[in-house]
Amino acid sequence: MPESEPREERAKKALRDVHRAATRYQDDNLHQAGMEISRMAQELGHGPGPIEDRRPCPVCEAEPEALCIHVPGHDMADGVHPERIRQ
Repeated sequence: MPESEPREERAKKALRDVHRAATRYQDDNLHQAGMEISRMAQELGHGPGPIEDRRPCPVCEAEPEALCIHVPGHDMADGVHPERIRQ
């Protein structure tokens, strides 16, 4: 992340990265850590933006924390459809 970006924007991006990694690696502890970071930031008067919580895959409808299923015509990266981890 460029240092020239405002700190709040850098924090939002970092928090999204935590939730994306949690989805990709199916790690509930990472999701919980991201949510705790967000809660703490809000308590300190900062708005880190919306929490990207666990979510089902919009392509294959895999449940939260479940691996994606191959669907013809949809590429996967690291076992996850890219659409699942996009904003």
